[in-house]
Amino acid sequence: METLCQTRLALLGNPLRLRLVRLLIRHLPHPLPAGALASALGVPGSTLSAHLAALCEAGLLVQRVRGPLRLYHAVPAALGQVVDWLTADVALGRLSELDVPTQGLTRGRDRGRRGTGLPRVLFLCRDGAQLSPLAAALAQRRLWGQAVWISAGVQPAGRVDPLLAAVLQAQGMPPAESPRPMQAFAPAQVVIALDSAAAEALPGLLRSVPPVCAYWPLPVPRGETGERVIPRAMALDAALRALALRLDGLRAVPLAQLPRGALQAALDSLSSGLPEVCRAAVSVPPPRRRWSSPALRASAAS
Repeated sequence: METLCQTRLALLGNPLRLRLVRLLIRHLPHPLPAGALASALGVPGSTLSAHLAALCEAGLLVQRVRGPLRLYHAVPAALGQVVDWLTADVALGRLSELDVPTQGLTRGRDRGRRGTGLPRVLFLCRDGAQLSPLAAALAQRRLWGQAVWISAGVQPAGRVDPLLAAVLQAQGMPPAESPRPMQAFAPAQVVIALDSAAAEALPGLLRSVPPVCAYWPLPVPRGETGERVIPRAMALDAALRALALRLDGLRAVPLAQLPRGALQAALDSLSSGLPEVCRAAVSVPPPRRRWSSPALRASAAS
């Protein structure tokens, strides 16, 4: 599908072919003969024939022979496939940022999958053994009841990183589940990629109703299990602190009620790890406390 859509885009990049498709769509549901097309576009029939053949081969037009006439009919569904591909694969769903509550994008059967009615938020990393289970565990602890928090990996490892298990235990959080692929879960309304591998895999997640996608880059622990323990522990600690900031900002975001465009803006603002930006995007900042006495102002400043 990607190659076909790219071919169609390349064909429509030619001004004459674009005018040709536009003209035929204007005349739907009726086809037009090649002679009428050449006359309307002001080009010789020999020039037009090559363009018509290329557009028919790409599925943008359909040719029908009726006696001595060759009639051409536009296929708007082919253009719809290109738009859907651009929306899902290239724009990661951002062309669909309608003012619709995020939970409204969920089908009834998906909402009832766990009987909670809460939006599903999927954290995604390369192996599903470090960053994504850390994010899900921390979100369950800090934002319990706001969403269903799940984690997955693009290429899941065989088990959770033992170092992560030790970190979760030291933080008093429950142990993480075994890494699973993103296809093992019901569709999520929000997908947050935590490393570059997950960000590149986002197009593969998308469907007819794409999730709201965000990219929160985190420090990635490098090295195999049992190796470079101190640097990996430092990277996990840095990731934990960066996630804590972002989740504190996410606390102010009503995931189930916020319009899709506003939710996308809030998640994007948290990519930098600055919760103040997210709070400003979704709520009115609290008023500053005013001191009536100069002495109190000086005391507060000190």
